[in-house]
Amino acid sequence: MKVGPLVTLGAVVVLGAGILLVNMSKEHASAPEPTAVASSTTTPAELVPAPMPPSVPPPEAFPPKSDYVGKIPSDHGHITLEITVEGNQAVAYACDGNTVEVWLKGSAEDGAVQLANKANTSRLDGELHGGEVTGTLLLKQAPLQFTAAAAAPPAGLCVYLDEGVRNSWIIDASGGVTGVQRKADGSTAPAPPLSTDGTAVVNGKTITAIREQGTSDDF
Repeated sequence: MKVGPLVTLGAVVVLGAGILLVNMSKEHASAPEPTAVASSTTTPAELVPAPMPPSVPPPEAFPPKSDYVGKIPSDHGHITLEITVEGNQAVAYACDGNTVEVWLKGSAEDGAVQLANKANTSRLDGELHGGEVTGTLLLKQAPLQFTAAAAAPPAGLCVYLDEGVRNSWIIDASGGVTGVQRKADGSTAPAPPLSTDGTAVVNGKTITAIREQGTSDDF
């Protein structure tokens, strides 16, 4: 019986298997290790707290009696605004010196004024800061931002009533006068000129206008 070729074939198989195992071991050893993913420590932008808005100082207390006058640009030209404060009440008047006017009344407490006209179609909200009243006047559905500075006599608000006709004037700090006349039928027109001493010629006679107070019920 011839066993030589079979022994040789067996040796070849064993040798081949050994070589295969050695190669597989080398490939496993040379394989790169998986790269670790670095974790991010960055805080998402949406989680960063927003900076706090600057604090607004509280309004100042109104003096017992005070007047504030300002000019407001608008679609009707410049609107002149006067606010008269007495105690915890206030009256405001705004007009364009032609046909537009509005009277408002309300409270003046803790340095804030909240006023409205009788029909509640116009409103004024403002606060006293640095001797000026700043806020918003809602006039004919149009919000107007205003600043009205403190004004000393003769600046202020004056009115003259006669037979259902009311003439209203605002005297500003420079002595300028803006006024509107409202007739008994509700129509409006420019008021007659008013002197800084409070006198005017109405219907051919010289009259003295009355200085308005914050508690007025004339409108």
